[in-house]
Amino acid sequence: MRCTVRCLPRSKVQSFSSLETRQALEFSLLLELYEGDPGVAQPRKEKAKPGAKPVVFVTGASGLVGFHLVKLLGDQGHRVVAMVRTSSNSAPLFDYLAAGNADITVVTSDLAEQPRLVSYMRGCDVVVHTAACIDPHGDPNSLQTINVEGTRSVLKAAIAAGVNQFIHISSLSVIMGEVDCYGITEKEPLRQCREAYANSKVAAERLVMDPRVTKLIHVTALRPGFIYGPNEKTWLPKLIYNMRAGTAMLVGDGTKETNLIYVENLCRAIALTINKPVAFGQVYNLTDGELVTKRQLFDVICDQLEIPHVKLAISMPMARMLVNMSTAIARIAPPKLKGRLALFSRPALRLVGLNQGFDISKAERDLGYTDRIPFAEGMSKTLRSYSTATKSGATATPEMAAVK
Repeated sequence: MRCTVRCLPRSKVQSFSSLETRQALEFSLLLELYEGDPGVAQPRKEKAKPGAKPVVFVTGASGLVGFHLVKLLGDQGHRVVAMVRTSSNSAPLFDYLAAGNADITVVTSDLAEQPRLVSYMRGCDVVVHTAACIDPHGDPNSLQTINVEGTRSVLKAAIAAGVNQFIHISSLSVIMGEVDCYGITEKEPLRQCREAYANSKVAAERLVMDPRVTKLIHVTALRPGFIYGPNEKTWLPKLIYNMRAGTAMLVGDGTKETNLIYVENLCRAIALTINKPVAFGQVYNLTDGELVTKRQLFDVICDQLEIPHVKLAISMPMARMLVNMSTAIARIAPPKLKGRLALFSRPALRLVGLNQGFDISKAERDLGYTDRIPFAEGMSKTLRSYSTATKSGATATPEMAAVK
């Protein structure tokens, strides 16, 4: 096994000695990103050496998607550079490295640390950007800083380092807005709405797919739905918490579709996208590819965790009124109350109240995204992790995870 942990000292990383130096670097990177200066950086057209798998750089490697992706790519024989923040809980990642047989280098950096990112990306063929802030009542400025400016920083670094492909993990929320969706394809235009998180993902995807960027680096945007998997921390713990408390509720009769995707299915789709020419410059909708209604989702969770089925249901007008009130209160609420208000957030309304029907045939056709773990199996594996946590004394809480 080859596992390396790198954290370069500041003295070994390019530093900014003055405001003029910082401005000069920023200008240079803007040229790379938006002008395509041929003397500065060009997309890497060459593929990995024959017989060698591409070297992959993964941001957010301690998060749900990043962690499972690092495992999958390592098992497939890729050399992986896994980026985590200094403050991240990376214990599961190091446990995997200690027990596995993979060529993985773990590096620490923040998304804004341009020189450090460039240094770490040198020699990598592909960057997969999974890091993001997922907060239903998040401050728009914080979401802009992490989800948009963070993406811009990683993208600039990838171009400066000569990376061949940039795979951006977007979200189906960018084309959903606040309306019911039925069979929506990738031709649907990006849609702004009243949800700060979704709007930040819209801005990030626009940045990545800008034609000025695609002249410099091959890009692909993948749009997963609500991601679930073992130890998921963003939406499922809060739903389970409210189910146990008897406060979970459906909107309407519960027959509308969900847009769920099991984390291993998403990681398989990412792996299928790596250095695939047909995917360059393309966006793909991704779900499990099964019709699962809101009520079916709730019932499966309740049955496996031995919780009484959810009986509460409210109308859509009532749900929208509660969401509007909750959003207004969350702006001034303390963190604990803000976490509880996630029950009435706009993402929660998308999950339990709106029809989430998306067409994934383009991914099936272009990427070969057909070998998928069924919803029943994926959710069973997921819920076993919560059942184990409960038995060990841990309790699901409604507070929100921040940066992955």
